[in-house]
Order: sequence, then C-alpha cells, then structure tokens
Amino acid sequence: MPASDTPLDLDDIQGILLSGYGELPQAGFLMLAFGEPGRARDWVGEVAAGIESAAAGRPGGGQRLHLAFTWAGLEHLELSWQALKGFSREFREGIAGSPRRRRLLGDEGDSAPERWQWGGPAGATIHAVLMGYAATPEALDSLLADQRQALAAAGIEVVAALESQPLADGREHFGFRDGISQPKLAGVSTSDDPRQLVAAGEFILGYPNARDQLTMRPLVDPIEDPDNLLPEVAEDSDLHDLGRNGSYLVFRQLGQDVHRFWSWLYAATPDREARLALAARMVGRWPDGEPLVKAPERPAGEGTDNDFGYHHEDADGLKCPLGAHIRRTNPRDMLPPKPGTEDSLAINRRHRLLRRGRAYGPPLAESLAPDDLLAAGNDGVERGLHFLCLNADISRQFEFVQQTWIDNPNFAGLHADTDPLVGARGDGRATFTVPGEPVRRRHHDLPRFVRVHGGAYFFVPGLRALRYLAAPPRRLTTEISAPAAPAILLPDTWWLRTGRTLNRALEAGVSLSRRATRLRNGVDRLLQQPATDALQGWILRRRRKHAIDADLAIAEERRLPGEGEVTRRITEQMSDFLLRTYRQGTAERAGNTKTYGLLAAEFEVLELPDELRCGLFAEPRRFEAWVRFGGPGPRVTPDIRNNGVLSLGVKLLGVPGETLLDDEAHTQDFSGISAPTFTTPDVYENAKLQRLIGAGLPIWYFLNPFDSHYLDMLLQALYAKAHGSPFEANYWSCVPYLFGKGRAIKYRFVPLLERRSQVPLPAPDDYLRRAMVRTLGEVDEVVFEMRLQFQEDPVTMPIEDASVIWTSPEIPVARLRIPRQAFDTPERDRLARELTINPWHALPEHRPLGNQNRARKLIYYETSRVRQRINGEQHFEP
Repeated sequence: MPASDTPLDLDDIQGILLSGYGELPQAGFLMLAFGEPGRARDWVGEVAAGIESAAAGRPGGGQRLHLAFTWAGLEHLELSWQALKGFSREFREGIAGSPRRRRLLGDEGDSAPERWQWGGPAGATIHAVLMGYAATPEALDSLLADQRQALAAAGIEVVAALESQPLADGREHFGFRDGISQPKLAGVSTSDDPRQLVAAGEFILGYPNARDQLTMRPLVDPIEDPDNLLPEVAEDSDLHDLGRNGSYLVFRQLGQDVHRFWSWLYAATPDREARLALAARMVGRWPDGEPLVKAPERPAGEGTDNDFGYHHEDADGLKCPLGAHIRRTNPRDMLPPKPGTEDSLAINRRHRLLRRGRAYGPPLAESLAPDDLLAAGNDGVERGLHFLCLNADISRQFEFVQQTWIDNPNFAGLHADTDPLVGARGDGRATFTVPGEPVRRRHHDLPRFVRVHGGAYFFVPGLRALRYLAAPPRRLTTEISAPAAPAILLPDTWWLRTGRTLNRALEAGVSLSRRATRLRNGVDRLLQQPATDALQGWILRRRRKHAIDADLAIAEERRLPGEGEVTRRITEQMSDFLLRTYRQGTAERAGNTKTYGLLAAEFEVLELPDELRCGLFAEPRRFEAWVRFGGPGPRVTPDIRNNGVLSLGVKLLGVPGETLLDDEAHTQDFSGISAPTFTTPDVYENAKLQRLIGAGLPIWYFLNPFDSHYLDMLLQALYAKAHGSPFEANYWSCVPYLFGKGRAIKYRFVPLLERRSQVPLPAPDDYLRRAMVRTLGEVDEVVFEMRLQFQEDPVTMPIEDASVIWTSPEIPVARLRIPRQAFDTPERDRLARELTINPWHALPEHRPLGNQNRARKLIYYETSRVRQRINGEQHFEP
C-alpha cells in the first residue's frame, strides 16, 4: 500500500497532531516533574481520559488538553528498558544532552543551556509537558487551575508555567504573518497541491514515511503488555507498538529582541521603504505574508500565497534572497542535485516539520506595524515564540533543518550567512547577502535577534499508549524465594516422564565420572587432540565433498531461511523458562548461568604489525575491564554436577567509538567457552535443544536415533569435564567476528598460569570459586593471552557452522590481566547479575558473524531484559 493510502487511526492520535487549534487562541504550557511513580501514573490515567483524539476534528470552541513526556519522564514512570531503548538516540539524550548537540543546534553563548530558564542542566528535570488550549482567557485560567489542583494532589511539581499571548492578524513579534507554509498530511488533507502533500509517517510514528518506510519507534514484548493495551506491530512481528500514533515534540522557548531587530534595520538603511524591503528580504515575505517570489518589489495585496516554487520562478534569488528565512526553512524545489524536479521536492518532504508554535509576551507595539515597532524603543519586557514542532525523526527533520539549513553559513552557496532572522551567529556576527544585478549587496554585522531560553524533546503518545503508561508496570517478582518448578514446554506424557528419568540417570552417571579427574586428565593428554582431529576430519570430508559454502567469499555470511522466526522461538522459550523458573525468585541467566566470580581486570593491546592494527587493536593501549567466569545453564547446580563447560565474558570499558548495540556506548564485549565448538552447529539445532532442555530431556537431543547428533556430542564430551579452576581453562569464541573489512577471525583466551589445581573430593558446591579465591591469594595476577585465528577458506573454516574448529595459526594480540582482589562479596555478585555481556556490544570493525551470533543479538538482549524485570533492576552500563 502506498504511503499516501495508509489510513490513520484517528481515534488513537492526540488531536494536536492534526490541528494547531487556531480556533483556540489561548494556550498555556506546564512543565512538570513527577513525584512518586505510582501516583504519577494514576494522574496520567486521569488526564488521558480527558484528551481528545484527532477523530474529534477541529474544535469549535471550548478547551483541549494534551500531554507529552521526556525520556526522563518515561523512565520515571518505570517504563521497561526494552521500550525505552526503542526511542531515538536524540530523544534519549535530550535537547541539551551533549556538547555536540548544543553545537549542532547553535545553543551556545547567550543561548547555552546553562543560561536557560528551564530544561537546562542546572534546572529541575522535566518529566512531562501538559498543554492547555482554550477559546478565551477565562476558560484557559479555569482549565489550568483545575489541572494545578490535580497535579498538587498527585505530588507533581510545576517546574515552569509558560503562558502565551495571541497577536493580532496571526503575526509574530517582529511584525510578520506566521504559520503560512505548513505541510499537508497525505491521506488526510484535501489539498490537491502535490508539492505540499507529505506522507503522514513523516510526523506520526507507525506509518510509512516519505521513503515508504517505517521510522524506528519503541516496541514492547507481549509479556510486558498482558492486557493488550497497545496495538500490535503492523509488520510481521508479535511485538506490541508503543510508538504507533505518537510523535516527537520539539519545544523551544525563543526570546525575540524586537527592538534590536528594527534598530539594526534602521542603522542599515534609514529610508522607510528601503528598510521595509530589507526586512522583507530577510524574512522572504512582506509583513502581511505575501511572498517575495510573487511580489518582489512591493506588496501586491494578493495575500498569504503559498503556491510557488523557487527554482523556476527565482533560481538566482533576485526576488527572494537565497538566504531568506522562509527559503532556508522550506527550500521547496531548489535542492540539489536536480533543482526544479520532483526529486528535489521529494528531498524537501523528508525534512518538513509540523509547527504548533504560540507567541508569548505583549507586543512591543499593539499595531505590530514596522514604524510603530521602531518608534516604541526598548521596554525591557521579555517576548518571543514558544516554538513547537512535531516530527517522527528528530535528527532527520528538526536537527537537520536547524543545522544544515538555518545555521549553515554556506547554505545555497553562500559564504558567511546564517538565517538572518533566527540563526545563530557563532563567534561573531554574520552577513546577509541580497543578490542583485549587476552586483549583489552584503549587509554585515547582523547580531543575534533570537535567543533560546529553554527547551526539551518530548514524546506525544497515542491514546492507547497513554493508557499503557498509566497502568502499573508488570511486576514479575516480589520477595526473593526459592525457584519454582522447571518449565514444561511439552505435554507431560508417560513417555516424557520415562525419558526424564533416563535423562536424570545419565546425568548422575556423568556427574559420577567427574570425580575421576586424575584418570580423565591422563586420558585427555593421550586422546583429546587425536580424537578431536578425527572427528573434525569426518565433518570436513562431508563439507569438501559437497562443496558446502564454496561460493562464499572470506568473511561472507549466508542467512539461513527462516532464521529470524527460529531465533524468535528460542527467545520465547528461554524467556518463558526464566518466567516460570524464577517467577518468585532472583533470576539468573538462562545460559552460562552460575557465576563463579566477577573480577576487575585490565586488557592490554600488544604492539602489533600494521596488518593487525584494526579497530580495538589499532594501537597499543590498556582498557579497564570486567571479567565474568561462569558455568553452564540453565540452572544453578553444584560445580561437580555441571556439564563441564565453563564460560568467560569480558567487557572492556572506555572504548573509543560507539557499539553496534545502542544500549551501551564505548564498551566491547568478548565471550568464550571452554570447548572449541558450540553444543549445536547452528541456530536451527539450538532451537531443538532449547525445547528439549525446557522439557527436561537435553540428552535426547544427542541420542535421538531419528535425528542424531553423535559427532556434536563426542566433540563436547572431549572437553566437558570437572575443571580444577576457571583460571586454568582455555576459552574459545567458537563463532567468528569481523576484523576490519573483508577479514574474519575467531579468538581464544589462553591461560598463562602454570599451576594446575586439583578437583577436591568430596567437592564443595562452590569449589571453583574457592579455587579462584585461593589463587588470587597466592599470586599477584592471573594472565590470559588473547590469540586470533584468521579465516583462510570458507569450506574448511566456515562462518555459519559452529561445529568446525578452524586450523589457521594463532596470533597473540592482547593480554587480559586480572590482579589480586577480593571478589567474593554480595555486592560483586549483584553487579555480576546486573552486568550484560553481549557480543553485539562491539565496534563495527569487529561485528559478530554467523547465524549463532545473529541469534545471540536478540536472545541475549531480550532474556537479559526479562531477567532484569524479574529482579527489579535496570540495565546497568558500567
């Protein structure tokens, strides 16, 4: 369905998205800070009941209320992290959230956030804005008075109350008609001018945008919306759509120095007619709104015409200067590379804004006539514009317009011209160029006429989303208690009960064999490597015979059919396991479950040759790190009874650049297990194993004669054993990663500790942790060497098959140093639960490869969020 044909769910859209409420000239805005989250949610529910939807149409009078939230406000309402991370980065950071954004928006000097009246870093945190509209001042006062009473009862503070004051004839304080050129929503507007029609998805989330795509928006898992308050995702997904029918609201309080504006014009040209013409050229319209493109010399009295372009009518800016305000904020058909064409208009549509601004403060002169404004002098009263605009993509729309068009001194081939009306001036004053024949004229020393006094980014939810925000968050646990019975994902029949009994018997036999550690170590020295080579030879013969992956290049992936659905099923099974197993207790990880210890460490990149200098390894340096040593899953068991495969997770801190997974910045994670192959070769087989684990029959995965996995079982058995200490095991990545462009690697962490600990008999349940404590009490540091292997052949060193061991040479690239420390503490154990290790916390140069890694991105992310919800924890970014 084309974007323009997608019907809007008007009953779920707040009315402010489709109407600026010109019939309600009185408006007030209350900036709010929530108190106790539960009381705040109750208040949201009360307000939501009184908010009109877009289906109500334009108001004929009366009053309207609307509500929007900042990122901090949604977080304060205890919205889940899964939902919070779905909002855009710009919204999460906030309008004053970084020095880069301040520079980008021109919020420096007198407009710096530190000087703001509200919304800046020195002020109170803004959680929401309540917007009230009414036909008369008395109606607005009554509306806001009632709301203030309800806010006080809910323990919500009014941080700032922003009033507005309508000006005569729809003008703004400089004296010009405003709000003339608004985009028209395709599928809603009856306009027949295709130049003004813009896809609704440019402003309302959940609908196709100008590229016929859906803009990123927050989604939640159905387990977090058990009452189905939210609409389902329109795409092929089971998720629920928190963002649909919502929009991002940019709110900036812009102070206008009217006296300075007209005084500068008087200094530039005392002649009355010339002064008015220069003011019109700075704006792009005459004070009555008539565009210069239609009336370049003097107003022709044709009114606020919006039916024009720039390229064919005025390509050189001789009528309306290239840098004029309205030409910058809406360039229409003048954009390269093909000005004057539909392509140029299409580019322009992707940067449009729905403006909902209101003037505030009394006019400098009641008439707003230029001569009267000039004669009025400076009264010292603050006045300006509450700039409000709606857009679905803050970066591509508002921030792009502000940086690339308004504050760009080189816009349209100019040299040192920012927007003459609202632009920032940087380190000095700007110029304004008026093209002319035979020569142009440049006006110098434009001061800044508009300053920022406050601002914030808000999210305007749909009405169903408002009801969701008002509902108590789903509590998955209360007090810590013993785990519940294991999940059962298959019917509980007699043959399954028999199979579980056999499974338990086999597990008991394996556990018994763990006690023969001396014998096992001797066998390993004799047979482990020859047996591994033989099994690998068997696997590789098949791959060579059928030329499996021979058509792939080095580091090239092949997505498996149905891979996404299989990954989703695994995620659901593991999440369900966590919810059932720990529904009344402290949740552990669904895999690599038991924590032997979380230790502070240092990751030292070695001096490397040029061909190995890539990404994290670009230069010798040291990173602080956390290292988690863990055991298998899915349950916590005594060490001697685990399946004999240990795990290692490493999180590097302060890594330059941003990671592929945007819930953390500047971290790089590595993970490995004490076996060179995964239990399953690919994500399909992993789905089978997870289902059988949930049914209590994991051994059936290997022994099922109709779908046997004997080679995988033997490979695992060669390395699964009772270890003496996690410090003495090798840890293989098992799956590949990029190493720059066109190269793939696997890695191994090799212990350099010379000692070999024995397994104590009888073995305490936590003997592995005790071994680590003992070692760190006797040595100054434990060191692992990180070694890389490069892929040399796609058949014998595949990307998509985790049962194949690569045979290329290993190259040392780094050392992981773990100093002496006390880690056996409740605080460190809690931190270990909160810490999330995900291979997608990685620089783009080291992107995870292969179907197992692609699956881990979703599985690790979603199960970690379920675990955090059960434990009442937030995502922890060290």
